[in-house]
Amino acid sequence: MENNFSSGLQRLRKQKGVTQEALASHLGVSPQAVSKWENGSYPDGDLLPKIADFFDVSIDCLYGRDDGNVSTTQKIIDELQQVIYETENGTSGFFDKVLEYAWAIQISAWENNKYFYDRPALSKDNITTVSEVTHDAGFTYMRLNNDLEYYIAVKQPPEGFTKRLAVTDDMVKLFSFMGDKTNLKILQFMLTFYWKESVRAKTVSKLLNIPLEKAEKALEFLCEYKGIIKQSNILNEDGKTEKIYCTSTVKAVAAIMLFISADMMINNPDNYQNQIGWTDNPWFKREDMPFIHKDKEYYF
Repeated sequence: MENNFSSGLQRLRKQKGVTQEALASHLGVSPQAVSKWENGSYPDGDLLPKIADFFDVSIDCLYGRDDGNVSTTQKIIDELQQVIYETENGTSGFFDKVLEYAWAIQISAWENNKYFYDRPALSKDNITTVSEVTHDAGFTYMRLNNDLEYYIAVKQPPEGFTKRLAVTDDMVKLFSFMGDKTNLKILQFMLTFYWKESVRAKTVSKLLNIPLEKAEKALEFLCEYKGIIKQSNILNEDGKTEKIYCTSTVKAVAAIMLFISADMMINNPDNYQNQIGWTDNPWFKREDMPFIHKDKEYYF
């Protein structure tokens, strides 16, 4: 018979990221005592409130008796953390589970479907298949092929996409930069960097076989975008100060999304596993576009 206390204590301890020794020290017991609790025995009754307070849960929760009062979102958190800390594939499994939840969201929008079913098994050799839900409030988009899986959820801002994503000089400047093949190669090369790795412009020039001036100009441009590429200085072998460049592994997500967006447009899906549309309205409002001459009559 399963000991709910033992499994629950072990799960809570791992979720909080504490060792048996740390928990034992807090409770004033030996690590061996905590180990025994997690392997089938029980603590003295006067320790239960201390254990519950340590994990910020109820005593009933220690025995797995209050699951019915746990919110759906909390259950999702618990399951994802269990995947991370208690399964062999750890953080890789985390993303598998996230996509499983995303797929559940997609099929829940189909009112005729009441039950979960698995995504189709699609390799890179299959035709590109996506799932899409659109509404005036926003959209979701999920690519199902396992050579490049992703899920995007976008809520339309109160002012609308047109005003929030207006065509600005900065946007044109960025697209102009991205329209140069060498610049794209430099950006993609910078995304190969490990944490704390840095490079000099002349190294980029040699490795990519491009003019030094081109490499310097591109790297300086990328530094303008709030930390995707960062710049610092070193003292080189000639005793002179020289610029070096590194990539922010967190902020680089925006750059990766640029490549994904390009792939989405170039390789349009061949098939929709489910496509649910609740809107007949355009995403961008013509009346919010300042570059349209509003005194002119529309011709269609």
